[in-house]
Amino acid sequence: MRIGLFSDILTTDPWSGIGNYVRYLVREWSREHEVWALGARGGNPEAGFAGSVRMAAWNWRWRRQVEKFVDVVHCPLTQIPDRFYRLNRPRVVTIHGAAAFLFPGTTTTEAPTPSMLRLRKEHEALDLFLTVSRSAQAEISEHYGIPPERILPIYHGVDTEIFFPAPDKEAARRRACTRFGIPGPYLLHVSKYRPKKNGARIVAAYRRLWREGFREISLVLAGTVRRGFAAVAEEIERGDGGRIVRLGQLQGRELAELYQGAEVFLFPSLHESFGLPPLESMACGVPVVVSNVFSLPEVVGEAGEKVNPESVEEIAAATAPLLRNPALRAERSRAALARSREFRWDICARKHIEAFERAREAFAVRKRERN
Repeated sequence: MRIGLFSDILTTDPWSGIGNYVRYLVREWSREHEVWALGARGGNPEAGFAGSVRMAAWNWRWRRQVEKFVDVVHCPLTQIPDRFYRLNRPRVVTIHGAAAFLFPGTTTTEAPTPSMLRLRKEHEALDLFLTVSRSAQAEISEHYGIPPERILPIYHGVDTEIFFPAPDKEAARRRACTRFGIPGPYLLHVSKYRPKKNGARIVAAYRRLWREGFREISLVLAGTVRRGFAAVAEEIERGDGGRIVRLGQLQGRELAELYQGAEVFLFPSLHESFGLPPLESMACGVPVVVSNVFSLPEVVGEAGEKVNPESVEEIAAATAPLLRNPALRAERSRAALARSREFRWDICARKHIEAFERAREAFAVRKRERN
């Protein structure tokens, strides 16, 4: 199949959550299919990209050319360019949730963009919608008005060539502490620190654990700092003790090394459509504490501790037994690893190809009806 991918994310933000989604799909697709990245920028993916993709910037000739040589066009972002709607080819969009409609006018997320509003109004013009969980499917159907049968949930995968348990946990911890300047055993959170990531409550829960006697534990906050970090910084300044280590964005094996050394991974988000960081952490054999709302219970299953994300007390209370009891921590580690093995990028990519075939059938029906 010849897939036209409408996105510049391979060159603009390849290590974001959606960037990872696109990178891994292209890696898997390019084993058997031809992939064209139809963006506004052109250029090539950065060094280390695994996969074969033809990068091509849009210009005035491209509509006719794309309609001639591409079997299906896929936009993996809900910021859909106008030219996508104009193409006379099967059209598939991945919608990664409806947070902009769930939390309008709050600091949790940005307001709906003109592109999102247009998609909500003109969704019948497109052939099929994909999303990343059943939770996301339900919220998208409700807030975009798309019938649920036109929204296909397909889970992300995890790269087990990068994210896997360390053979020796103690050695992994020492290695990570030395490399990243961490003063001892640590809790870990990785995100871009948008308000919905709940960073301020994570810091507050850590402070509570510190006051309860877990004085040997550090908290490591890794990831790109966005404007949502202001509340986290305020909570750090407000604190009365503890050892908090700030790291920037880490990628690939460097990130895996940080996961492998952690005691517990904290990810009690206010909203997620999927939740790739806890899945990566689970693949490294690290117990996770996540929120009990939206997609995270669906992803971690029975392998993670689930809490009310608005309760600092619950976050701390779920974490404390894992720190106090090595046998419990080992049990939850085994459960996390077993659960993570159910999520594979090759399965995700194959299900996308099946969805594209379904979109081609829907397009053919629409074409016959027009004629």
